[in-house]
Amino acid sequence: MLVEFCTTTDNPKTVNKTFQLNNSINITFRNNVNEQAPDIVMNKDNLAGSNYVHIPNFKRYYFINSIDNYNAKLVILHLTTDLLMTYQDIILNSEVQIVATEKPSYLSASLPTQTTISKRVVNSNVTLDDKNSMVLTTIG
Repeated sequence: MLVEFCTTTDNPKTVNKTFQLNNSINITFRNNVNEQAPDIVMNKDNLAGSNYVHIPNFKRYYFINSIDNYNAKLVILHLTTDLLMTYQDIILNSEVQIVATEKPSYLSASLPTQTTISKRVVNSNVTLDDKNSMVLTTIG
């Protein structure tokens, strides 16, 4: 099975990552493989500083989560699926609806609400009383 070893410098939360192909290797999996988080035993010389993997047969992209030494020549790569890159077409072609409300969505519509805005400047050497609730914003 073809496995492509790549390098990316993009943020893991980026949907459409750019990466550089370092090496393509045909690998034979000898045991059952968890497609979501496979482990690959391979020659460490073929890794070439890669931090990202694409397995076209699985139609998935993976982060190299960790690398363990197996023996003097082999390493075990622990991979985790990059969901954003794997499902990028679905994500980027999704239709979304943005709904704006005046009340936060966590409030029940049946509860009465009241918003009072009052501004007050309090010097830092003053102790506040316990009679009022305040939201404190600092600038600078």
